[in-house]
Amino acid sequence: FRFSDGQVESEFIQDMKNLNALDDNQFPQLTELILSFLSTADSSALIDGTQRFIDEHGVNPGALKATLRALLLFFKGCARKQLTYSAVKDDLQQFGLESEKSDKASQLWRAHFVALSRNMVDNSMRMNKVVDMDWRFGVSASSSELAQVGSTFLQLKLVMDRGAGRREAASMELTLPQFYELLQQMEKAKAAMDFLAA
Repeated sequence: FRFSDGQVESEFIQDMKNLNALDDNQFPQLTELILSFLSTADSSALIDGTQRFIDEHGVNPGALKATLRALLLFFKGCARKQLTYSAVKDDLQQFGLESEKSDKASQLWRAHFVALSRNMVDNSMRMNKVVDMDWRFGVSASSSELAQVGSTFLQLKLVMDRGAGRREAASMELTLPQFYELLQQMEKAKAAMDFLAA
């Protein structure tokens, strides 16, 4: 297989073969859902789209999650390796996917290729592991603006591992609404990770 550096597990191969059970409308819809997620990294769209797919087609959610995870890992590997249309098609056929399905998935891959590549570059530049966090809440006691007095804020200090043993601290101050927005985004990200890990 070209999408992976190592050995591909038999369970993963079976999950990919299960794509043959999807009909000609379901397969491209599911593939489009995964490729759109990888292109935009919009986790809420993935969760909502998956739920719509389950409701619309009456698919078993447990079996679908395994298939979604396999498809997601496959296309992530393809994006990381910058595989061509024909290489993606070859790998899908090697998994035992029907010719029409591997052709359709490869066409969708080609349509999303530029957006996938751009998103992979953006993500690789943003990969900084947070190793420590310090926070404190505060209330403005005085300010040159009367409206600011008594407003609540949060100060965050994040220590990130930049690789090669380098650590960098980033500090920020958030208003309470900004903090709640950040918290909501973090909860969405956690929900997406939990959904894919389950």
